[in-house]
Amino acid sequence: MVLSVIIVNYNSSSFLELCLYSVQKSLLKADIKSEIIVVDNSSSDDSCNIIKNKYPSVLLVENQTNMGFSKANNIGASKASGKYICVLNPDIVLNEDTFFKILEFYESGIKVGFVGCHMIDGTGVFLRESKRTVPGLLSSFMKIIGISKFYYSSLNNDDRGYVDVIAGAFMFTEKCIYDKLNGFDEEYFMYGEDIDLSYKALKNGYFNYYLGDVKIIHFKGESTDKNFTYVSRFYNAMYIFYKKHFNKFLSSKLVVWLLIKVLILIKKLSITILNIFNSQDSEFNYENKFLITNSLVDKFDFKSTIIDLNYLSNKKIKNSLLVFDLNTILLSEIIYHYEHLSKTNNFRILVPNTTFYIGSDFKYKKGQIVHF
Repeated sequence: MVLSVIIVNYNSSSFLELCLYSVQKSLLKADIKSEIIVVDNSSSDDSCNIIKNKYPSVLLVENQTNMGFSKANNIGASKASGKYICVLNPDIVLNEDTFFKILEFYESGIKVGFVGCHMIDGTGVFLRESKRTVPGLLSSFMKIIGISKFYYSSLNNDDRGYVDVIAGAFMFTEKCIYDKLNGFDEEYFMYGEDIDLSYKALKNGYFNYYLGDVKIIHFKGESTDKNFTYVSRFYNAMYIFYKKHFNKFLSSKLVVWLLIKVLILIKKLSITILNIFNSQDSEFNYENKFLITNSLVDKFDFKSTIIDLNYLSNKKIKNSLLVFDLNTILLSEIIYHYEHLSKTNNFRILVPNTTFYIGSDFKYKKGQIVHF
């Protein structure tokens, strides 16, 4: 077995379907012996039924309680038999050549800990957490108040190179390295565990590598709402990280604990203000709605203007909702147009073998699912 793909899911059934579709396409391109493992953290939606009925080859682990991201991934890794493992969020959309390019990179012989790639959100905007530095307390505080240049790696977005931290939404490594590092620290319920594991790799002499030319979509927000609970978990995870790795450099745990609490209060206030503005702008008024498909037959029962990919590439379309028909268009083509038509349009993807299309206009909110 070459590759085991591990997806931890919690109430993300629609986005999980799209993720699984993209994973299967990417594994097909890589042409390797592989397996997909989904660890479900006691979802209350139809996630498990969908996997059983539509993806019977997927190994499904059904936890009876929500064990958190770290423990669920470790459960998945314990069942993996691949030489490599890839940890994925359920709201990730891969390119057809994602795994092919990463496995090709491994042939270069570089001593790699974890590999990450170029992530864009549901509006086509680059996600800077794709490549980060090990966060210091000062850099984290500066990020909270809007000065974040020291928090993220200065490596160009489209380049390849070494970085400190790989995002947990997509982490690729050799299973022997994951096991040697004892996987994710289960003291982290959610958030911070990717920083911790990346840092453990660095301390053990491995290099973490960012592939800026390998591009994927990360919708964000599908497994958790960005609410006050999220803020508390995220910054308490930061405290766990510093207590674990930098305690000997700190004069007092109390000082760090108090600073974390201040950060939490600042972030909660910013979320409150942001929610006030977003509640007024939660729906977009689109001038046009286009279904982008290479099919000549309008077999979808919802109102839109049908255009093909060539028309989309040659016209300057703005202020429109673009629905990409994944039945007839490649994942690579969709990701390309997400990037090149971002900021002036919004996007959805029509998921094959379903009656819905999905997308995300806000990275701090759950995405949109429209049935037709």
